[in-house]
Amino acid sequence: MSAIGRRINLGLVLFVLLSMVGTGGTTVLYQDSASELRSQNQDLRQENAELRGNLDDTRSELGSTRTRVDELEERLETRSQDVDQVATNLNQTEEQLNATEGQLAETRQSLRDSEDRVDELEGTVSELRSERNDLQDEVDDLESTIGDLESENEELEDERAELEDQVSDLQDEIDNLESRISSLESDIEDLEDENRALEDDIETLCSQPENQDKAACEGY
Repeated sequence: MSAIGRRINLGLVLFVLLSMVGTGGTTVLYQDSASELRSQNQDLRQENAELRGNLDDTRSELGSTRTRVDELEERLETRSQDVDQVATNLNQTEEQLNATEGQLAETRQSLRDSEDRVDELEGTVSELRSERNDLQDEVDDLESTIGDLESENEELEDERAELEDQVSDLQDEIDNLESRISSLESDIEDLEDENRALEDDIETLCSQPENQDKAACEGY
């Protein structure tokens, strides 16, 4: 119950008591009531002081609350600006995302084209490897053939060296034979000259009358 309510109730009780006890008990009752009123007044002053203290505390708390409200409003304004900035950044990010998605689509198409190209190149590589293997087999065959030819060539070189030696020997023999032929031809010419001279002598002798009938002159 508040102090005002207690004071009204106390006055009402005092009035009722005065009516009941009469004039004789009025003095005692008044003294008791005055003492009670002073006590209540003291209580009221103390309560008023407490209320003033509470009011000061409340005002201080209200000031702090208003300060916090101002700070919150300032923070809210900052947050609003941050939200606007975030919204702007979000729009820019969405635009970048759309551009990136477009680039991603192009990249995926390029990837598919590249994969098709890779498949084509892998087919070409497979064909080239098969051709390379065939060529390698051919190279191996040719190297084997070259080895055989080199062996044969070495044999032919040896044979040619032998033939060159034989040719050299034959050339020496030819030179000797040519020398002999030249010598024989010279001898033949000498003999032919000598034969012609003898035939001339025979014709001369057979042309003489005394020798015409001789057997040695027949045919001359």
